[in-house]
Amino acid sequence: MSYLQMHELVEKLNKATEEYDKGCPIMTDKEWDNLYFQLIQLEREAGYTLFESPTQKVSYTVVNELKKIEHNHKMLSLDKTKNISDIETFAKNNKLLIAMCKMDGLTCSLRYLDGKLVSAETRGNGYIGEDILHNTRVIPSIPKYIPYLDELIIDGEIICPYNKFEPFSKDYKNPRNFAAGSIRLLDSRECELRNLKFIAWDVIKGLDNHISHFKNDENETEVDETVWFKGYANEDLCQKLNDLGKIGFTIVPYITIDPLDDNKNYEEKINVLKDKAKEFNYPIDGIVFKFDNIEYGKSLGETAHHFKNAIAYKFYDETYDTRLKYIEWSLGRTGVLTPVAVFESVDIDGTTVERASLHNYGVMRETLGPCAYKGEPIKIYKANQIIPQVEPVEEEYRLNYGQVIAQGGVSANDEPECCPICGGSCSVVKSKDGILNMMCDNPECQGKFITKLDHFVGKKGLDIKGLSKVTLEKLIDWGYINNLVDIFKLFRYINEWKKQDGFGEKSVTKILEAIEKAKNCTLESFISSLGIPLIGSTNAKDIAKIADGDYKKFRDMINSNYAFYKLPNFGEAKHAAIMNFDYTEADELVQYLNIIEKKDNTIDIINKPFKGQIFVITGKLYNFKNREQLEEQIKARGGKISSSVSAKTTYLINNDISSNSNKNVTAKKLGVSIITEEELVSMF
Repeated sequence: MSYLQMHELVEKLNKATEEYDKGCPIMTDKEWDNLYFQLIQLEREAGYTLFESPTQKVSYTVVNELKKIEHNHKMLSLDKTKNISDIETFAKNNKLLIAMCKMDGLTCSLRYLDGKLVSAETRGNGYIGEDILHNTRVIPSIPKYIPYLDELIIDGEIICPYNKFEPFSKDYKNPRNFAAGSIRLLDSRECELRNLKFIAWDVIKGLDNHISHFKNDENETEVDETVWFKGYANEDLCQKLNDLGKIGFTIVPYITIDPLDDNKNYEEKINVLKDKAKEFNYPIDGIVFKFDNIEYGKSLGETAHHFKNAIAYKFYDETYDTRLKYIEWSLGRTGVLTPVAVFESVDIDGTTVERASLHNYGVMRETLGPCAYKGEPIKIYKANQIIPQVEPVEEEYRLNYGQVIAQGGVSANDEPECCPICGGSCSVVKSKDGILNMMCDNPECQGKFITKLDHFVGKKGLDIKGLSKVTLEKLIDWGYINNLVDIFKLFRYINEWKKQDGFGEKSVTKILEAIEKAKNCTLESFISSLGIPLIGSTNAKDIAKIADGDYKKFRDMINSNYAFYKLPNFGEAKHAAIMNFDYTEADELVQYLNIIEKKDNTIDIINKPFKGQIFVITGKLYNFKNREQLEEQIKARGGKISSSVSAKTTYLINNDISSNSNKNVTAKKLGVSIITEEELVSMF
């Protein structure tokens, strides 16, 4: 019986690993690890292992269009555990340990020769990977030249920080999948848009007692002013990581654990590194414990699966049990229908959660299977303690439609046969990145128009107060609005509008006054309000800057085919989106607007009153248009913004000081000052 179980587990794990390497995982890390630990237990009981067992070797192969490349060193996996006691056993020889964040991305090896980046490859099967040099050259955290003249080989992780992942979260389930898919793009310009980051966590060769200088261009000519770097004649990993930091690399957050320290509280060390990861917005899935002395680590040897000098402690987001009610489909302005899971409310970190996005049609299928039913038990967690997510239902518990009906259940995720807004046909469309989306096929869909209007008047657009989505729907039903320009003609209906249910002279007047106020806008907010695909508020700001805040100049740039793709954080896709957008309506809209140049309110550049202070913002804002505006004001005064509260946090900004949210509780525990928005403004 154990042989059959082992054989089945080996097949499942190897298949999952193969799909993971393609960037198309078929199970979660937690599911994979659970099966892996089951296999280890069976092998221990049986006293033997199967040839293809993932506990003995990396068994999958790379199969895609990128060039295969053989590694110059073994890139094996890590031994894993979920028990602190295994870490204590691993460290019993009293050698200095390094505890480092286990980055959740795609492992990559870089090779430098005489200071120049000459190769970059994915881990692949541990022996053969993929050549991704063309894409690593456009990642800012990977230096193309370094002050080191000999050969240097570095292993690390390509990740997408949570704060950079947010704009892509509707299409990708998590930063790891996003990073794995992005680094494999054939077009490096597309890759450049993805905000990837390289985190170095090991030195395979180099930094041993060398003195080198910097070469900085394609002809490898030396710079006039020599930049010297002196290596150290030692075999300590932490020193080599520090040296990497000195020559331009971002190194993994780590701490050392002194073997002579009587208080080796491993849980405390793990929590310290968790906080560091949150501070930097790094996605991690565990902590790696590794011996600092490199030669000692090598002396321990290896298996075909992993080196014996390190072990990974794996952890997961805490899950909460609830039951699925139904799947709700919301329509975006481009016609994409996004599935949202609605479930019985659960309390997570002091907040009530009853909805979670399923991102797109493909992710919904991966998460819930072909058929989810009303009342089905599901598990909810907060990714990085922020974004509610539905944990994928384990395959053995998934049902098909026939089983649901036979058990008296009602399907909760039937695909919409027609658009919930216009009633037009829907179809599943596959993007160039392999993303499956449910789309409304009707180009005249009113739902698209409402969403477009809502964006135009919303906070990321002209920010017209009072024009909520519900109000817009009524104005459309009454025939007051048929296009964006009609918003500025609403005064014609004031007499009949104020007599409509739910309105009155005061509320209508306020809305019309807000519309008049919004006519004085910046080019940045106007471009953002148009809803040009791929162009968000940050890109709109960059465009407005090079156009000097002048709409006519912006249109002239389009007519002359300006090279937007050359701008930082742009590329061919965004360039094409700008060029292909229909500006007919925009050209008419500007006749009603007074587009003003945005003033640069420079704030005490020399003294920077908030220099060295770290701020965390949570909850609703009342004095600022949005969170980005508040962050801009803090940064202008020299302050830094963090997404999570730690001992380094100076202030937590929260208008609800009595809240029992996770951030408030943590701040009180650490003695971090909690201030309101008004208190912060008084500090300005």
